[in-house]
Amino acid sequence: MTDLVSDRLSPGDIVAIETGAGTAHVQITHLRAPYPDVLRAIRPNGASAPDEIAKGETAFVAMVELARALKKQSASVRVIGHATIPKADRAFPVFRMPIRNKAGEIVYWWTWDGDGLSVSPEAGDTDLPIREIMTVSALCERLALLF
Repeated sequence: MTDLVSDRLSPGDIVAIETGAGTAHVQITHLRAPYPDVLRAIRPNGASAPDEIAKGETAFVAMVELARALKKQSASVRVIGHATIPKADRAFPVFRMPIRNKAGEIVYWWTWDGDGLSVSPEAGDTDLPIREIMTVSALCERLALLF
């Protein structure tokens, strides 16, 4: 399949990212301006077709600005196709964020559902993704750990 050349992403797009450990795949799940794209990292499943890649298990969810990497038209980040987002990943994910005191200690947690914030004391004991903007290099490092 020929790589799609684009600097705009849409929900459902499958993006191949070269890591030091191999080619990993992510799928864009949500766009929520002014925030970066929300994506799900897909556990490697040996597939090469976008529809089959998308059937893979979600390893983690993150917010990452991939548009800049795509604009560079780098071989390390490229859109390879589009696929249906699995049902379990269609709802906007809930993110958690720690609120820290001046000493840097977490004093309480908030959750963010894409629209609003809520105080959520139990969020610290969950595996909800952290609401942070992950860099492309940090994403590559985390993806490499999936191999």
